[in-house]
Amino acid sequence: MRRHSGHILFAASDLNGFLGCRHSTFLDLKDLDERLPRAEVSAQDRLIQERGHEHEAEYLESLKQSGLSVVEIPSEGGLSDRVQMTADVMADGPDIIYQAAFLDGQWHGYADFLQRVDRPSELGSFSYEAVDTKLTKHPKPKFVIQLCLYSDFIAKMQGTRPHSMSLVLGDFSQLHLRLDDFAYYHAIVKQRFEEYVAAPPAESQAMPCGFCELCKWRELCGEQWLQDDHLSQVANIKRDQVLKLETAGISTMATLAKVGEKSTVPSMTQETLDKLRAQAKLQLHKRDTGENKVELLDAAPGRGFSKMPKPSDGDLFFDMEGDPLYPDGLEYLFGFYFTESGQPVFKPFWAHDHKEEKRALQEVMDFLVTHLRAHPDAHIYHYNHYEETALKRLASQYATREAEVDDLLRGRKLVDLFKVVREAIRVSEPKYSIKNLEAFYMEKRDAEVATAGDSIVVYEEWRQSQDPQLLQNISDYNEDDCRSTLLLRDWLLTLRAADMPWFDLTAGAPSEEKLQAQQDAEENRVRYEQNLTRGHEGQDYEFRELVAQLLDFHRREAKPQWWAMFDRQERTDEELVDDAECLGGLKADPNQPPYKEKRSMVYTYRFPAQVTKLKKGSQCLRADSLESAGTIVDLSWDQRTVSIKKGPKGGPLPDVLSITPPGPINNSVLKDAVYRFADAIIAGSGKYQALASFLRRGKPEIAGHEADTPIVPDGDNSLPAIFEAVGNLQNSFLFIQGPPGAGKTYTSSHVIVELLRRGKRIGISSNSHKAINNLLDGIEKAAIKEGITFRGQKKCSASNPDSVYLGEMIESVSDNGGMDPESDIIAGTAWLFARDEYHEVLDYLFIDEAGQVSLANLVSMGLSARNIVLVGDQMQLGQPIQGTHPGDSGMSILDYLLEGESTIPADRGIFLGTTWRMHENVCRFISDAVYEGRLHPEAGTRNQALILSESAHPELRPNGIRFIEAKHEGCSQKSEEEGRIIQELIASLLEQRYRDRDGNEHSVAPDNILVVTPYNVQVNYLASILPEGVQVGTVDKFQGQEAEVVIISMVTSGAEDLPRDIEFLYSKNRLNVAISRARTLAMIVANPNLLEIPCQTVEQMRLVNTLCWVKSCSAE
Repeated sequence: MRRHSGHILFAASDLNGFLGCRHSTFLDLKDLDERLPRAEVSAQDRLIQERGHEHEAEYLESLKQSGLSVVEIPSEGGLSDRVQMTADVMADGPDIIYQAAFLDGQWHGYADFLQRVDRPSELGSFSYEAVDTKLTKHPKPKFVIQLCLYSDFIAKMQGTRPHSMSLVLGDFSQLHLRLDDFAYYHAIVKQRFEEYVAAPPAESQAMPCGFCELCKWRELCGEQWLQDDHLSQVANIKRDQVLKLETAGISTMATLAKVGEKSTVPSMTQETLDKLRAQAKLQLHKRDTGENKVELLDAAPGRGFSKMPKPSDGDLFFDMEGDPLYPDGLEYLFGFYFTESGQPVFKPFWAHDHKEEKRALQEVMDFLVTHLRAHPDAHIYHYNHYEETALKRLASQYATREAEVDDLLRGRKLVDLFKVVREAIRVSEPKYSIKNLEAFYMEKRDAEVATAGDSIVVYEEWRQSQDPQLLQNISDYNEDDCRSTLLLRDWLLTLRAADMPWFDLTAGAPSEEKLQAQQDAEENRVRYEQNLTRGHEGQDYEFRELVAQLLDFHRREAKPQWWAMFDRQERTDEELVDDAECLGGLKADPNQPPYKEKRSMVYTYRFPAQVTKLKKGSQCLRADSLESAGTIVDLSWDQRTVSIKKGPKGGPLPDVLSITPPGPINNSVLKDAVYRFADAIIAGSGKYQALASFLRRGKPEIAGHEADTPIVPDGDNSLPAIFEAVGNLQNSFLFIQGPPGAGKTYTSSHVIVELLRRGKRIGISSNSHKAINNLLDGIEKAAIKEGITFRGQKKCSASNPDSVYLGEMIESVSDNGGMDPESDIIAGTAWLFARDEYHEVLDYLFIDEAGQVSLANLVSMGLSARNIVLVGDQMQLGQPIQGTHPGDSGMSILDYLLEGESTIPADRGIFLGTTWRMHENVCRFISDAVYEGRLHPEAGTRNQALILSESAHPELRPNGIRFIEAKHEGCSQKSEEEGRIIQELIASLLEQRYRDRDGNEHSVAPDNILVVTPYNVQVNYLASILPEGVQVGTVDKFQGQEAEVVIISMVTSGAEDLPRDIEFLYSKNRLNVAISRARTLAMIVANPNLLEIPCQTVEQMRLVNTLCWVKSCSAE
């Protein structure tokens, strides 16, 4: 932001600052009139700037050396002259323009590069797109905002909007970004910025936020907070808590410290107020007296000091250093501090590239295994979760020493002292970092390297100079951190009650037999990997390496579930309430005492408002002991009660508890199948050609089909054309992509009936029994209509009623032994088809909702069939992968096949491009934003419309998409304001009429309306206030359903109120499913703050951009 020719000029950096913190923009404006003191640029920032300039210069030179015509806009001269020169050069049309200058109204900028592309514009048969060089290994949102602004400039100068923009990253790879994926977000942010600077507030108050560490005004704000005695100084206080306290008239730390013990604050629990008051009181004491002070907390059993094991002479103290500037990041130092023969020892493990990082991890784990064998009562202490998280991630990423890492976790050998501190003590420091705690037990540091940021700068300097003294400085810093961890442990021991029992290790060190079994398994996996890949190169090596990586997929995928189980055992009930996998804070219902049912007892509990994935029929564990709690037999959201049936084993359930899901399902049959596939590849048997072709990302092999031409002629999606394509598969695979309303179930069922007519044996599978049963319904209906009879079997589970299918020609069988592999149709999950008796018994295996199936499960069940047909849509609900997996082995089958593309190319699959559901004014957005413009409405959908009376709600329209603004604050998972708006909309809708696709008119009834919302708390609230018959649920409930009108309640007020990550609320796939349920009208009720939410990643920008795109499509 600067003055130029009597005007204020803005740049992309101003937009990014506004997104990060509006107060920073307030200070930017103030700085134009009175120079404000800025924070000094850090050594790390200076280093990054220098490396960035070097990177840009190297790329420029590479362009020149490549033979492209490059024109540089000189840095001398005024802005207007440079802008004119840029326009003149663009008209001449060189390949590359360096340092192009732009000015449009109050906006200006200098693009690193403009790259000529073969898209016509007012300049001629060509146009330009913006390219920026950035040192980092991954794109950042601020870079994309910059490129969007440059693209606006380019569009005005050449008369055509660029299609794409690019980043040249630190490894010189070029990342192409579609402008439409970000432009709507950028436009809204830019509009809000312009509105703000045109009429800035008279006053503005700073609040600590994620932008502070990047902001030049951070020291100024810090001084202001001290001067104002601002509540943000209170350790661990949250933004919403500050707002609640200020609303209650408590605006300073001193005031908070003096709040009476019987005082209350609206919307804040007494426990939270007590914690904040006590923390403020301690900090105020130190400020007034200079004395460090610590208070002991009354921790619950198993918390706080109870987590400390008995000290051992063999204890280790662990800290790591990482370099985020290294491509894909690098953990370059693993440091351990311990005592040997009575003397302190520091043992570092270094890694200066990814190959060495893997080796260092192996050496670290081998050292720990050996050390813990010699000292079985020893533990490894660290502070906060970084070290544990890094070990888990690296072991999975490199597929090495995974069992050893699991043993550390299972044996509770890693002791996080941060958890002890958080639960056991309260201190007079403004933060609870280990550096702050050192005030209680350690002398002040005076080393060359003082912070983690310093270590990154020094390490980068070493990479350039190779000066060994720099590495020594880092080593000294890491040793100090490890020693600090030891001293912290010892200090905590002095505070711990002498008679308190030590942490009871529930799982000892693994036995020699188990260690040998783990070693044998690891050697077997390595042997398979060597046999698969040795002597191969290029694409064949990549295919074989992927097969090797898939061998351990199921074990890696299960590990986070095991880790989460043990982690939840250490959490408080309050924390488990916030965990959607659990049901926390259960208290026995006094009105419904336990009762006996056969040999079991049924216990009923009340629970606080929360979101949970547990449901009726779910098995569950006690969170505190991980013992079986039984089975949920009833779950009432209205009453907030849950009934749990438990057998006699283990005794009765307590009056207060939290429940969690059980561990992963036994997946040995799936793992064995993947190994059988690997055996076939090693042997070169030529079996399983369909699977091998898919994993090689080959194209479908279809008899009579010419390679590289559309699978069906000219996009002909008629059933006869699809019959021929599927019927002529030659030991191959085919993907049929079915967007919303495109009839994928109708198409699949008719194709399967045609194959039955031809005498083929068919398998039907999916991740969910619901999807399988839905397709079986379609098959039976089509078969009856066509006069085809067949014998079918569905494998069900005796304990899961939802898995049972009751059909005319298909029977459900609960026992594997009762299944007949010679049936005409066999249906079941991957666990069925992975069994050895189904080896290549099928002519075709149809996998429905294929976007929810992992690559490894495809291999497991794919051994059963000669041809595989994948049916689904990766742009709708997917199956999240939980584990960390090497290479592409953790991808879903459709994400792997399409490699980031939204639609299947015509020569690689069949795209069902006609929706029979959505009116064109709904379909247009879905098609453009999600399906690359390839989805079109069937002609009859044009008839679909609401017939609105003059008294209809003003937000209603005959058809299309509406974005309805709801202003509210502090809403996270429940919004009464959105409930009020939705009530009014539905009341009006029920007084209207609508016309269907056939032109017939009807009255709008409750079952013509779906209400979708992300959170179960809002689902329950809306269900309680809306008319009976209106369906309310999350998007998961409504996939496959449709209605005349869909209303979507986004609930959350803004960034600070997000109960989960951005990826959940803004999921493009979930928004696609929600909007596309509407035949006629979709309405999104949302706080407009959600349109300008700060994003941490480029992918988050894409997601928020989709909601902004909805806003731009909102019918007026």
